[in-house]
Amino acid sequence: MTTRHRSLPLRADGCPRTARCAVGNQAAVMAFHAFRALYKESYLAYATARLGSRRLAEEAVEDTLTALAVNWSSVLGCSHPAAVAWQLLCEHVDHAGKDTPLPPPCCCRHRCVADALVLCVQLEMDSAMAAELMGLAHSEFLAALRGANEPGFGRCPCSPPGRREAGQPPYAR
Repeated sequence: MTTRHRSLPLRADGCPRTARCAVGNQAAVMAFHAFRALYKESYLAYATARLGSRRLAEEAVEDTLTALAVNWSSVLGCSHPAAVAWQLLCEHVDHAGKDTPLPPPCCCRHRCVADALVLCVQLEMDSAMAAELMGLAHSEFLAALRGANEPGFGRCPCSPPGRREAGQPPYAR
């Protein structure tokens, strides 16, 4: 495990740096352990898919979880802790691959769409679970997936070929 930690981003509403945890420290510690248990394996799968290296992925995930633990009380004060955690994970994955030329998460270069495709197509994750992992509402997640097939966007070459039934959202599981 490395010792570099990224500070959490300061959002327009001041979260997470100025947020205060309304629960006691014990409850916050228990909440962090539950969060870690719930998301660690999925984070590791995503990071491995992006980095192509289990070792680098483990390092990025541990760095992410350590930074989250340090700032957990502030993260809990945010309206979407999973979104803050996902952003931090993506930053650590990008940083872990800085010494090795990495392809972008998707050649379409749209981060949200690219991450959605990695989770649903490459990792075959259920869209509801993938949305939760990224800290998005399911409808926002499905919109990101649909964006890969919008005429103005151009078909994302990372999308798997194949036909879908009329009215079926792409990659909805």
